[in-house]
Amino acid sequence: MIYEIDWSKLGLKENPFPMSPPDDPAKAVWAGMRNLKSDFDRILKEARGSAPTQVILARGPVGGGKTHASLYFSEISNWPTQNPGVKEIHVLRVPTPKETGKPDRDFYIDVMEYIGLDNLRDVIRREIDHLGFDAVRQALRRTLVSQDLTEALLRLGDEEPNQLLDAYFIGKCTNSELRKLKLNRNIDKTQDYFRVIAGVFQCLTGLSESHDLTQHSRVCLWLDEMEDFIYFAPAQYRPFGQGLRELVDRVPFFFTLFLNFTLSSSEEFEEIELVLGKYLVDRVTQSVFFDELTEDEMLDYTKELLEIYAASDRKTLTTKGRDYFPFEKDALQLLFTNMERRTPRNVNKRARNAIFKAFERGLFANQKGDLIQRSLIQDMTSEELDKELG
Repeated sequence: MIYEIDWSKLGLKENPFPMSPPDDPAKAVWAGMRNLKSDFDRILKEARGSAPTQVILARGPVGGGKTHASLYFSEISNWPTQNPGVKEIHVLRVPTPKETGKPDRDFYIDVMEYIGLDNLRDVIRREIDHLGFDAVRQALRRTLVSQDLTEALLRLGDEEPNQLLDAYFIGKCTNSELRKLKLNRNIDKTQDYFRVIAGVFQCLTGLSESHDLTQHSRVCLWLDEMEDFIYFAPAQYRPFGQGLRELVDRVPFFFTLFLNFTLSSSEEFEEIELVLGKYLVDRVTQSVFFDELTEDEMLDYTKELLEIYAASDRKTLTTKGRDYFPFEKDALQLLFTNMERRTPRNVNKRARNAIFKAFERGLFANQKGDLIQRSLIQDMTSEELDKELG
């Protein structure tokens, strides 16, 4: 059946119940889930206002909001204020490697390309100008251990970009190219990848030995879908977990690592420890649980989404007793029953499908502000309520 979908008839600017996060962090919104938001605010306030490194384990069901949280908090304006605090926040949302070949190298390339060699050049120059060449070299040598890696990273700060040096960091050099660079070997071991990343992060946070917040920035690395490593061979996920542990140990200050896990088995924690390794799990400083929502939390979440996406004329439609327009409250309560999981994604799915069904029936055709009632929800099959496509 062909029918018109016009969100303006509901006093809305657009569909308030998307099924996936937006591409642009600036367009991400937060609705309801106040306890979860408070958990993140405490963690991020600490990140802004203290020096020690944080390792945050974020766990919850599919559709619980972990990916959305990583996107929302990629926008620094969504962080809580803190004074005194660090100079800057650098948020890196890097996907968990999907290929089972060399996940450690894939991750390394993703991080380096996310930061960008041109940007890294500027950062290294700034640190050299601020602290002096010898102090920067000494600090990087402590982190990188290898003289070759230290000298190569320092050379990135030269005035003129060197294409061969860029290839050394992002690609691979031949033996003759290594001789031209006066370097002995390529970056090709798991240990190398994570030590270089550690050195880069140290440059971004600031190499001063002082813990004065005003002299440092904080790097926040967010890894989503870590559970994908369950499908990798131990020979692939173990080095990756060991590499993350080395990264945490070599950047002991001004670094926050978020690890998102979606696991639903009763052995969830054992599987997390299997992927990360006991020594990295022991370094977790805080855990965040994306619990399923209660009925009141689902109502609050829905109401706030409708308010966030409200058009200027929506107030005329949401008079007393119509706070959830276009839904009656008891229709929403019925909508939320018998959900497989009470997650934001499933709330969005059911609310969207119910609105589409109302459009299909012409409920809003006359713009009288008719409400979706229990009867419409009762008429919908579970397949209609939970279908993925509108």
